[in-house]
Amino acid sequence: MKEKEKRIIEAAMKLFAKKGVTSTSIQDIVNECEISKGSFYLYFKSKDALLLETFKYHFELIHSKMEEVKNQDLEPRDLLIAQLSCQFNEINKHKDFIIMQMRENAIPNNPSIGAFIQKMNAESNLFVKKSLLAIYGASIETYIWDLSMILQGMIHSYLKFIILEKAELNLDDLASFLLKRMDDVVAGLKVSNEKPILSNEIEDSLFGLCARMSRDELLAKIEHTKEQLSGDLRVTLEVLEAEIKEDTPRIAVIQGMLANLNQDPSLAELQQVIAAYYRINLT
Repeated sequence: MKEKEKRIIEAAMKLFAKKGVTSTSIQDIVNECEISKGSFYLYFKSKDALLLETFKYHFELIHSKMEEVKNQDLEPRDLLIAQLSCQFNEINKHKDFIIMQMRENAIPNNPSIGAFIQKMNAESNLFVKKSLLAIYGASIETYIWDLSMILQGMIHSYLKFIILEKAELNLDDLASFLLKRMDDVVAGLKVSNEKPILSNEIEDSLFGLCARMSRDELLAKIEHTKEQLSGDLRVTLEVLEAEIKEDTPRIAVIQGMLANLNQDPSLAELQQVIAAYYRINLT
């Protein structure tokens, strides 16, 4: 990422957190960065495009910090505690930006952001699953998705308390406390012989095909499929391709094009992948 691009993103995050997205103009952002509007448009086509990049930048900040923790060569339990503590601290640093997201409900109004958040949630689910299996082993596989949901539920509840109530907690102690509670839950489930609520068979329906596909991968899949088609179906894929490349794709257009794909059963998988990416109900 170029230095000027980073400056624009960080300035936007600061202003969005302070004034809100709607009340922040591109002029406000370029004034904060001390650059021209022309320079702004060299990096971002619109404010919506910039908003999406602020989400990506914030996620990457947290992700990179958590990846750095791996270099400490810790045992799986200590590694997860350290990564959770890192996550809490990074989120706490940018809590005003997160409050803005909650206040303005930015995700439903920007399909690209919605798709990105959905993908990040899926990656987070898989990260927790992998971490818990590394700690507790194969003996918890039957309950792995229930345990993942329980841990993430506790994490989200405490983060909500920290962010909205501005609670000052010892975040290292919190991370350790949560793992001890997971010890209790795991021990209880092992002796209960209770049937899990979430089974491994529903993994795809929980996290969707979009968990494994970025927008670039989606476009590449469309391009590959398009080469094998002609006529109306090829035109349909060309329209989908052009719309997906937009900073703010029109969901109604995508939904209409997906309906056209019903003509060819061989396109059902591609249809489902695109629908999952944009959270479109095909029924």
